[in-house]
Amino acid sequence: MKQELDKKEKAITRQYWDTVSLLSNVLEHNQLKEADQQDRIGYYTKQIYRQLQKDYPEYGITDEEIETIAHLAPIHDIGKIRVPIEILNKEGKLTEEEWNIIRRHPLVGAEMTKWFPKGSETKQLNQYSYEICRHHHERYDGFVYPDGLKGEEIPLCAQVVGLADAYDALVSVRPYKKKITSKEAVNMILDGACGAFSKQLLQCFQKASMKRDWIEK
Repeated sequence: MKQELDKKEKAITRQYWDTVSLLSNVLEHNQLKEADQQDRIGYYTKQIYRQLQKDYPEYGITDEEIETIAHLAPIHDIGKIRVPIEILNKEGKLTEEEWNIIRRHPLVGAEMTKWFPKGSETKQLNQYSYEICRHHHERYDGFVYPDGLKGEEIPLCAQVVGLADAYDALVSVRPYKKKITSKEAVNMILDGACGAFSKQLLQCFQKASMKRDWIEK
Protein backbone atom coordinates (compact mmCIF):
# COMPACT_ATOMS: atom_id res chain seq x y z
CA MET A 1 0.00 0.00 0.00
CA LYS A 2 2.77 2.44 0.93
CA GLN A 3 4.60 1.72 -2.32
CA GLU A 4 1.44 2.45 -4.29
CA LEU A 5 0.91 5.74 -2.44
CA ASP A 6 4.53 6.75 -2.99
CA LYS A 7 4.21 5.92 -6.67
CA LYS A 8 1.04 7.99 -6.92
CA GLU A 9 2.64 10.98 -5.20
CA LYS A 10 5.65 10.84 -7.51
CA ALA A 11 3.30 10.79 -10.50
CA ILE A 12 1.46 13.86 -9.19
CA THR A 13 4.75 15.70 -8.64
CA ARG A 14 5.84 14.82 -12.17
CA GLN A 15 2.50 16.10 -13.51
CA TYR A 16 2.99 19.31 -11.55
CA TRP A 17 6.34 20.04 -13.17
CA ASP A 18 4.99 19.01 -16.59
CA THR A 19 2.28 21.65 -16.11
CA VAL A 20 4.88 24.29 -15.23
CA SER A 21 6.90 23.35 -18.32
CA LEU A 22 3.79 23.46 -20.51
CA LEU A 23 2.86 26.95 -19.29
CA SER A 24 6.41 28.17 -19.88
CA ASN A 25 6.15 26.89 -23.46
CA VAL A 26 2.77 28.58 -23.90
CA LEU A 27 4.22 31.91 -22.77
CA GLU A 28 7.05 31.48 -25.25
CA HIS A 29 4.76 30.32 -28.08
CA ASN A 30 2.47 33.32 -27.57
CA GLN A 31 5.56 35.53 -27.59
CA LEU A 32 4.76 36.78 -24.10
CA LYS A 33 8.16 35.56 -22.95
CA GLU A 34 11.25 34.56 -24.91
CA ALA A 35 13.07 31.37 -23.95
CA ASP A 36 16.26 33.19 -23.01
CA GLN A 37 14.25 35.68 -20.94
CA GLN A 38 12.72 32.84 -18.94
CA ASP A 39 16.18 31.39 -18.41
CA ARG A 40 17.43 34.78 -17.21
CA ILE A 41 14.60 35.24 -14.72
CA GLY A 42 15.40 31.84 -13.22
CA TYR A 43 19.11 32.65 -13.14
CA TYR A 44 18.70 36.05 -11.47
CA THR A 45 16.28 34.58 -8.95
CA LYS A 46 18.72 31.83 -8.05
CA GLN A 47 21.68 34.19 -7.61
CA ILE A 48 19.76 36.58 -5.37
CA TYR A 49 18.47 33.66 -3.30
CA ARG A 50 21.95 32.21 -2.92
CA GLN A 51 23.24 35.53 -1.62
CA LEU A 52 20.32 35.73 0.82
CA GLN A 53 21.09 32.21 2.01
CA LYS A 54 24.72 33.15 2.59
CA ASP A 55 24.20 36.55 4.25
CA TYR A 56 21.05 35.79 6.24
CA PRO A 57 21.13 32.21 7.57
CA GLU A 58 18.31 33.15 9.94
CA TYR A 59 15.96 32.99 6.95
CA GLY A 60 16.49 29.23 6.90
CA ILE A 61 16.69 29.10 3.11
CA THR A 62 17.47 25.59 1.84
CA ASP A 63 19.14 24.55 -1.40
CA GLU A 64 15.92 22.80 -2.40
CA GLU A 65 13.96 26.02 -1.92
CA ILE A 66 16.39 27.93 -4.11
CA GLU A 67 16.18 25.40 -6.94
CA THR A 68 12.39 25.22 -6.70
CA ILE A 69 11.80 28.98 -6.78
CA ALA A 70 14.29 29.40 -9.64
CA HIS A 71 12.36 26.81 -11.68
CA LEU A 72 9.02 28.47 -10.89
CA ALA A 73 10.16 32.04 -11.52
CA PRO A 74 9.52 31.93 -15.32
CA ILE A 75 5.77 31.37 -14.83
CA HIS A 76 5.24 34.47 -12.67
CA ASP A 77 3.46 36.18 -15.57
CA ILE A 78 1.19 33.34 -16.69
CA GLY A 79 -1.80 35.59 -16.04
CA LYS A 80 -0.74 37.65 -19.07
CA ILE A 81 -2.04 34.81 -21.23
CA ARG A 82 -5.43 36.47 -20.71
CA VAL A 83 -4.18 39.96 -21.63
CA PRO A 84 -4.73 40.97 -25.29
CA ILE A 85 -1.42 40.88 -27.14
CA GLU A 86 -2.03 44.35 -28.60
CA ILE A 87 -2.01 45.77 -25.06
CA LEU A 88 1.19 43.94 -24.10
CA ASN A 89 2.93 45.11 -27.27
CA LYS A 90 1.56 48.64 -27.31
CA GLU A 91 4.31 51.18 -27.97
CA GLY A 92 2.46 54.22 -26.73
CA LYS A 93 1.05 55.11 -23.33
CA LEU A 94 -1.57 52.73 -21.96
CA THR A 95 -5.05 54.01 -21.18
CA GLU A 96 -6.43 53.63 -17.66
CA GLU A 97 -8.67 50.79 -18.90
CA GLU A 98 -5.67 49.01 -20.42
CA TRP A 99 -3.72 49.45 -17.18
CA ASN A 100 -6.59 47.92 -15.24
CA ILE A 101 -6.42 44.87 -17.51
CA ILE A 102 -2.66 44.60 -16.98
CA ARG A 103 -3.03 44.93 -13.21
CA ARG A 104 -5.32 41.91 -13.13
CA HIS A 105 -2.70 39.48 -14.46
CA PRO A 106 -1.32 38.52 -11.00
CA LEU A 107 -4.82 37.56 -9.85
CA VAL A 108 -5.51 35.65 -13.06
CA GLY A 109 -2.19 33.82 -12.79
CA ALA A 110 -2.77 32.93 -9.16
CA GLU A 111 -6.18 31.49 -10.01
CA MET A 112 -4.59 29.40 -12.75
CA THR A 113 -2.17 27.83 -10.27
CA LYS A 114 -5.13 26.51 -8.28
CA TRP A 115 -5.63 24.02 -11.09
CA PHE A 116 -2.08 22.64 -10.83
CA PRO A 117 -1.86 18.96 -9.78
CA LYS A 118 -2.12 18.59 -6.00
CA GLY A 119 -0.73 15.95 -3.65
CA SER A 120 0.98 15.71 -0.29
CA GLU A 121 4.39 16.16 -1.93
CA THR A 122 3.31 19.19 -3.99
CA LYS A 123 1.72 21.16 -1.15
CA GLN A 124 4.71 23.49 -0.83
CA LEU A 125 5.10 23.74 -4.60
CA ASN A 126 1.46 24.77 -4.97
CA GLN A 127 1.95 27.45 -2.32
CA TYR A 128 5.09 28.80 -3.99
CA SER A 129 3.52 28.97 -7.45
CA TYR A 130 0.43 30.75 -6.11
CA GLU A 131 2.45 33.28 -4.10
CA ILE A 132 4.85 34.03 -6.96
CA CYS A 133 2.07 34.63 -9.46
CA ARG A 134 -0.11 36.69 -7.13
CA HIS A 135 2.46 38.80 -5.28
CA HIS A 136 5.46 39.42 -7.59
CA HIS A 137 4.31 43.02 -8.14
CA GLU A 138 3.85 43.82 -4.45
CA ARG A 139 6.44 46.20 -3.03
CA TYR A 140 7.88 46.54 0.47
CA ASP A 141 6.18 49.86 1.24
CA GLY A 142 2.70 48.54 0.45
CA PHE A 143 2.31 50.37 -2.83
CA VAL A 144 1.63 48.62 -6.17
CA TYR A 145 -0.74 45.70 -6.72
CA PRO A 146 -2.81 43.57 -6.37
CA ASP A 147 -3.23 43.36 -2.57
CA GLY A 148 -1.12 46.22 -1.22
CA LEU A 149 0.90 43.91 1.03
CA LYS A 150 3.85 45.52 2.78
CA GLY A 151 7.07 44.41 4.47
CA GLU A 152 7.31 40.75 5.38
CA GLU A 153 3.64 40.24 4.56
CA ILE A 154 4.97 39.65 1.05
CA PRO A 155 6.22 36.06 0.70
CA LEU A 156 10.00 35.95 0.23
CA CYS A 157 9.70 33.95 -2.98
CA ALA A 158 7.55 36.71 -4.49
CA GLN A 159 9.91 39.44 -3.27
CA VAL A 160 12.89 37.79 -4.96
CA VAL A 161 11.11 36.97 -8.21
CA GLY A 162 9.66 40.49 -8.29
CA LEU A 163 13.13 41.99 -8.00
CA ALA A 164 14.57 39.66 -10.64
CA ASP A 165 11.70 40.54 -12.95
CA ALA A 166 12.15 44.29 -12.40
CA TYR A 167 15.85 44.03 -13.24
CA ASP A 168 15.28 41.90 -16.33
CA ALA A 169 12.66 44.34 -17.63
CA LEU A 170 15.20 47.16 -17.44
CA VAL A 171 17.98 45.33 -19.28
CA SER A 172 15.64 43.94 -21.97
CA VAL A 173 14.10 45.50 -25.06
CA ARG A 174 10.36 46.14 -24.80
CA PRO A 175 7.95 47.58 -27.41
CA TYR A 176 7.76 50.74 -25.30
CA LYS A 177 11.44 51.04 -24.27
CA LYS A 178 15.06 50.37 -25.11
CA LYS A 179 17.26 48.24 -22.89
CA ILE A 180 19.80 49.80 -20.54
CA THR A 181 23.08 48.51 -19.14
CA SER A 182 23.30 46.27 -16.11
CA LYS A 183 24.99 49.02 -14.10
CA GLU A 184 22.27 51.52 -14.96
CA ALA A 185 19.56 49.01 -14.08
CA VAL A 186 21.13 48.17 -10.73
CA ASN A 187 21.45 51.85 -9.84
CA MET A 188 17.83 52.54 -10.79
CA ILE A 189 16.60 49.70 -8.57
CA LEU A 190 18.81 50.77 -5.67
CA ASP A 191 17.45 54.32 -6.08
CA GLY A 192 13.87 53.07 -5.86
CA ALA A 193 12.89 53.61 -9.49
CA CYS A 194 11.19 50.20 -9.59
CA GLY A 195 9.49 50.44 -6.21
CA ALA A 196 10.58 49.62 -2.68
CA PHE A 197 12.39 46.41 -1.74
CA SER A 198 13.74 45.36 1.64
CA LYS A 199 17.19 46.57 2.66
CA GLN A 200 18.39 42.97 2.98
CA LEU A 201 17.14 42.03 -0.46
CA LEU A 202 18.72 45.07 -2.10
CA GLN A 203 22.06 44.37 -0.45
CA CYS A 204 22.04 40.80 -1.73
CA PHE A 205 20.90 41.92 -5.17
CA GLN A 206 23.75 44.42 -5.37
CA LYS A 207 26.32 41.79 -4.37
CA ALA A 208 24.97 39.24 -6.82
CA SER A 209 24.85 41.73 -9.69
CA MET A 210 28.54 42.55 -9.28
CA LYS A 211 29.63 39.01 -10.09
CA ARG A 212 31.07 38.35 -13.53
CA ASP A 213 28.62 35.55 -14.39
CA TRP A 214 25.68 37.86 -13.70
CA ILE A 215 27.02 40.66 -15.90
CA GLU A 216 27.77 38.25 -18.73
CA LYS A 217 24.27 36.77 -18.43
